[in-house]
Amino acid sequence: MSYYINATDLETGEIMVSIADKEIIGHKFSSGDGLVIDVSPIFYGNKLADDEEALLYMKSADILILTGKRIVDKAIKEGIVNPDSVLEIDGVKHVQVFKFSF
Repeated sequence: MSYYINATDLETGEIMVSIADKEIIGHKFSSGDGLVIDVSPIFYGNKLADDEEALLYMKSADILILTGKRIVDKAIKEGIVNPDSVLEIDGVKHVQVFKFSF
């Protein structure tokens, strides 16, 4: 399985990682209640990664944005994402995770 990944070092020192299932890059999805997600290659990047590499990126992120059934289900299975936090937009799973340390 492969995913598109974009990792960004933010000015605040955090690492933001966005990952999307390969097959949905370039598509836009919307729900009846006005939610829209644009799975843009500009945001999700052009680096392809396999399951193992995607997991390493997810574990290293301070801010994590995941779109697609496969990547969200993987994050749930690995305990990175609470399944109650997942949105579904036009059949596509989406979740955002913010890790805080004080």
